[in-house]
Amino acid sequence: MMRLWRRQLGVTLIELLITMVIVAIGVLGLAGVQVLSLKQAREAGQRMIALQAANDLLDRIRVNRNADYSWPAGSTAADCVSAACTPAQMAVFDLSLWDCRLGPPSDVCKTAFGLTDADFDRLPGGEGLVSAASGTYSVTVRWDLTDLLKQDITVTSRVN
Repeated sequence: MMRLWRRQLGVTLIELLITMVIVAIGVLGLAGVQVLSLKQAREAGQRMIALQAANDLLDRIRVNRNADYSWPAGSTAADCVSAACTPAQMAVFDLSLWDCRLGPPSDVCKTAFGLTDADFDRLPGGEGLVSAASGTYSVTVRWDLTDLLKQDITVTSRVN
């Protein structure tokens, strides 16, 4: 008896299914890396915005160094854009404007300071805190990273 060996032509169904599983795992891995990359890019952008906001307020404090920039409790800001203000009024104006700009656009801030939507930093749940001790100011910006996690950044500078 003679046996004839046939050469296999093509790919079997099992080989094809195994290949598809391996490719699917690779694609899912790449998708996971992409999602993580987008999340980290968003967080880095928010940190950059918070750092710029903190440095903006520190620059305002340096320009108006004779004023007390302790957080005003219930102070009403004078309009220092269209009229001259005392250093104390300018400090309240700067703090109020800065606080308005941290969060999402609001009609109150737009009306009070003449802001447009582009002027807002849009940090989710953005809030700020300023503390001073012997000529050294610490500016903290805090925002919601997720629903349960807050992120903050603090910039400290000596103002003479």
